[in-house]
Amino acid sequence: MPHSQSSWPFERPEQLTDALREQGASPEECADLLPAMHRLSEWQAPQPEPADTRRLIARLMTALPTHSPVRQAIRSHRQHRVAFLLTTARAQVSLFGLDFWLVSALVTLLGAVVVLRSNVLPTQELVLRASGPLLAYLGTLVAFRGRGMRVLELELVCLPSPLQLALARLVIVLGYDIGLSLALSLMLWAGGAGQVLALTLAWLMPLLLVVGLALLLSLRLSVQVAASLAYGSWLTFLAIGTISPLQMFLLMPALLVLLGCIGLALLAIALLRMHADMHRLLPYS
Repeated sequence: MPHSQSSWPFERPEQLTDALREQGASPEECADLLPAMHRLSEWQAPQPEPADTRRLIARLMTALPTHSPVRQAIRSHRQHRVAFLLTTARAQVSLFGLDFWLVSALVTLLGAVVVLRSNVLPTQELVLRASGPLLAYLGTLVAFRGRGMRVLELELVCLPSPLQLALARLVIVLGYDIGLSLALSLMLWAGGAGQVLALTLAWLMPLLLVVGLALLLSLRLSVQVAASLAYGSWLTFLAIGTISPLQMFLLMPALLVLLGCIGLALLAIALLRMHADMHRLLPYS
């Protein structure tokens, strides 16, 4: 082996011989190579002139591809972000399971039945204001349960980023909930219920508020606690609004629309913070 006191094999002949033997050279080959290696150690590489550098670059440029495949792939990905998001969402649908779809549809159907059987508008709105956010609670639990299932590390190494995965799952949850909202509106309209738009807003706007608040809280709390706290807070607000003298103000349609807009703003804030706070979501060892 080469002597440990020096890493440069040309200082002494025995060091160079040991280095050649490590490369598999026989004693005869070492004897033949030693003179050439000694001359090589004395050779000084010429410093290239700027003109030489330019000629080398020009020669190498002819061997490079005209268009970088990597840059083309990145550019194509940026041009088709919506298609990529929908493709990711389609791949994520299987994570929700049949129970989620059936329970969400059942909650919507039961809400429609109760509303159609009641002719009192405040009662109808109260039922929808309580059942709509329940779908947000269920959707948040199912869509963002990766931390509790110890698969977040796998999600971090997927081709879609954590932000893209979150967006894809939100597309699934909100898309399905909005679809149920449209179905609910059709059922109420077909059943002869009055003020269909007001009833639909009473169902949809609190849903947006709860899902936005739950997603934002999930950046600091577990998904179960965040979703429960968001839905519980809404039920508390709903109970206070029902028994409060300010009931007409607290539960007026304009305020519900404002709460829905606040929910969308909370969703945007949560998504913007998600990438920066992703390291906080990793489970501790």
